[in-house]
Amino acid sequence: MRGVVSCLILLGCVTGLVLSGCGEEPPPADEVTPAAPTQPKDWSDHTQGLPFVVGYQQGLEKAGSEGKPAMMFVTTTWCGWCKKLADDAFTEPEIKDLLSKFVLVIVDGDVEEEAKTKLGTQGYPHIVFLSPSGQKVGECLGYRPAEEFQEIVQNALAETSG
Repeated sequence: MRGVVSCLILLGCVTGLVLSGCGEEPPPADEVTPAAPTQPKDWSDHTQGLPFVVGYQQGLEKAGSEGKPAMMFVTTTWCGWCKKLADDAFTEPEIKDLLSKFVLVIVDGDVEEEAKTKLGTQGYPHIVFLSPSGQKVGECLGYRPAEEFQEIVQNALAETSG
């Protein structure tokens, strides 16, 4: 019997604690502490020191204003194959030289849903090469070794100038 009474007392205390704030009005909006600003994402493992623009629309605008083709690198911060592709390919001198002819763009696959749809992204890494007018001239689906990636970049570049 004492055990039942103890349980009822404990249950009453827990219920009282849970319900104690239920009748209160929420604080006025000016008293609510705003959420801490989110830190910018670190894309350094994806860029390997190359001058990437972050954001699909920003990249299109820059490519248009410079009259250059764009390389849209659709990726996420957590994509291991994306980091491997960047580490293996973006550090090669011949590939870096080819990439200098493009506006390089990071498209955040976790955030830019509309851009992923426009580019036809189904997985990562996904790299889409666009002409200065925004037409698709090539793409790289998934990880490719540096030699294969270099050929894909060369073909895309040839499509933009021919």
